[in-house]
Amino acid sequence: MEANLWEQLLGLVADGGLSTCAELARSLSVSRSLLEAMLEDLARLGYLRRVASGCAGHCAGCSVAGRGRAWALTEAGARAASQPTGKAERTR
Repeated sequence: MEANLWEQLLGLVADGGLSTCAELARSLSVSRSLLEAMLEDLARLGYLRRVASGCAGHCAGCSVAGRGRAWALTEAGARAASQPTGKAERTR
């Protein structure tokens, strides 16, 4: 896997906002299955963590409901995302 794609994905997650897997895959010009593998790899390496994405009913009608899994940067992920491209550390 090209490290630059991981860095780009971390940057997209760091930018915040909500994106579906399809939107992220399109932004990176990769397949959805490759994107999902990248997310899992980054989680396994300690850069991302899965967060609850279920709706508790507090904001009826919001666009988040039913969007699937959600991911957040860990501290290591935030450090890596703030590094210039190509300079992200590869260990936690």
